[in-house]
Amino acid sequence: MELHVMSGPHQGETWTTTHLDVELRRAHPSRPGVVCRYTVLDGDAPVAGLPGARQLHYIGDVPSSVVDS
Repeated sequence: MELHVMSGPHQGETWTTTHLDVELRRAHPSRPGVVCRYTVLDGDAPVAGLPGARQLHYIGDVPSSVVDS
């Protein structure tokens, strides 16, 4: 499944996943020790012209220590 990041520090990136969790997390690109959280919103339409692609939205950050625990 192709995911297009629509907002947040990773905006404009395209990610690929074989399964879609409730929330995806990636290391913040410019803040060490911070993890960005993203989700697919249920009401979103597929990305125009890309069948099977989904929009991914930024929902905030957490310290990486929270993720590791």
